[in-house]
Amino acid sequence: MTGVVFCSGFAGPEALFPGLSGRWQFVAPFLDGDEAALLARVRASRARVLAGWSTGAHMLLKHAPELFPRFERVVLIAPFLRFADCFPARLTRAMAAGMAGNAAATVRGFWQNCGIDSPPAWNPAWAAPLADGLAYLLVSEAAPGPVAAGHVTVCSGAADRIVRPAAVDKVLAALPGAGRVEHAGGHFPAVSFLEDVFWP
Repeated sequence: MTGVVFCSGFAGPEALFPGLSGRWQFVAPFLDGDEAALLARVRASRARVLAGWSTGAHMLLKHAPELFPRFERVVLIAPFLRFADCFPARLTRAMAAGMAGNAAATVRGFWQNCGIDSPPAWNPAWAAPLADGLAYLLVSEAAPGPVAAGHVTVCSGAADRIVRPAAVDKVLAALPGAGRVEHAGGHFPAVSFLEDVFWP
């Protein structure tokens, strides 16, 4: 059994994280199913650490009162309560239009903005679920109720161009007692950083 269940971000296949396959239970929103599918994987997990990046962290926040107490530690990387808090809705709609025209180029542009230097090969099967994911991000909102957050760590990138500091601050305000860690990178967390926070 691996000690971490990790919920990735939008357009975040496991190939983005070389060397970690087999060391965690991995699920990617939209690519591996919708929010309900992700939650089912988390609920079935016996990992000690619950972790989410970006959209994955957002989905976990929506169900924080139920999920967080089940785990010894919770790590949220680049989390947000509403995607519009950090990324203007007009840009999300522009991405949706781009997906309809050239999904591969649109996602590659998003990966570049995330700070991903070595993106994986594009899989055409990703186009439809990721288009659905953008529609989800336009309307989804997390409003976690009171939840014990002393075992929660919120991580952010100093150069993040997707989830801005104000959005992270809103998450911290919703999770009193949570700690905060900043890394030097952008939206995409380096594998070395993940190793440090997941397996200290």
